[in-house]
Amino acid sequence: MATNDAPDTPEKRYRIGDRTPDGRYPVTVDGKLIGHIHRWHGDWHARVLGQVEESQHEDRDKAAAHLDTVTQSGAALPQTEQAGDTAPEGIVPWLHPRMAPTRRNILSAGICLGRLDEIAWSPKHGYPGSDNPFEMEDLICGWVGNRWWSHLRGRNSDPTPRPAWRHEGCTVPFEEQAARVAELVGKRPTQCPCETGHPTDREAVTGLLDEADRARKAGDIEALRGHLTRLLGPCPAAPTRAAVMRDIVKPPQKG
Repeated sequence: MATNDAPDTPEKRYRIGDRTPDGRYPVTVDGKLIGHIHRWHGDWHARVLGQVEESQHEDRDKAAAHLDTVTQSGAALPQTEQAGDTAPEGIVPWLHPRMAPTRRNILSAGICLGRLDEIAWSPKHGYPGSDNPFEMEDLICGWVGNRWWSHLRGRNSDPTPRPAWRHEGCTVPFEEQAARVAELVGKRPTQCPCETGHPTDREAVTGLLDEADRARKAGDIEALRGHLTRLLGPCPAAPTRAAVMRDIVKPPQKG
């Protein structure tokens, strides 16, 4: 349940700026930056500039109003953006910092990254979940912007992304896009050719998932990083690895 909501005010003193590449919106009062807000899985979060703790709110205006209220109460603001206000780094580049490296999240990320590889999209940051903005590059035209995995993965067992066109303003005509993707992606191997040794069969994937789970629970970050690199890192056989992961999460057949 959302908490820390600021009371409604008759007049807004704050201004919410445009979304930055890392998913945050700057909030200013009289042209002065006072903090940032961002949306995560349905709720809005607010953080005063220079502070670490965040508050959670029902909508973006309540989040921004909270920043205004807190800073009016006398919270000290630094004169410039501090290092702590940059987006945190994940344990590996392929899993968003807010996504705990649990078994389910690792599988979801691996399935997503393998499919993006098949349809010629290159992620610009770690997997953020299916319904959060995901900055990526369209490899057939070079466009960079936000897409949502819940749209790109298709639905009802149909893997066709929606909408069918790749993005607004794509310089490659719609009728040529499928051929360009096929040409760019090419035929991928079903076995990993990398020195890292990415898993491409069920036994290897489940074994690494078990190892990653043990390392996470033990707090062994270096071991966990190594396991996640093999489970999520770039590989020509990433689509095969993703297919294995899809099979692992597939619900058991009834009867």
